[in-house]
Amino acid sequence: IERNFQAIGSGGEDFKKAMVAAVESVLGSVPENKVATRASSGGKYCSVNIGPLTVATSEQLTAIYQAMATDTRLKWW
Repeated sequence: IERNFQAIGSGGEDFKKAMVAAVESVLGSVPENKVATRASSGGKYCSVNIGPLTVATSEQLTAIYQAMATDTRLKWW
């Protein structure tokens, strides 16, 4: 299954690295060209888009979201 992951939170570059690390903890290395970020208009939040990536099972999908949720800066996905 091809999936894109989006996370919105505070923290800029550190938040981006944390979200990529969360995905990598389940799927392995994520190529840099599969990661995009965008700051909100007010600059308070950062949107991190990762993918598309291949997810083999629903357990992997659940594990990715659980790993992302451990970061307290995450506001939405």
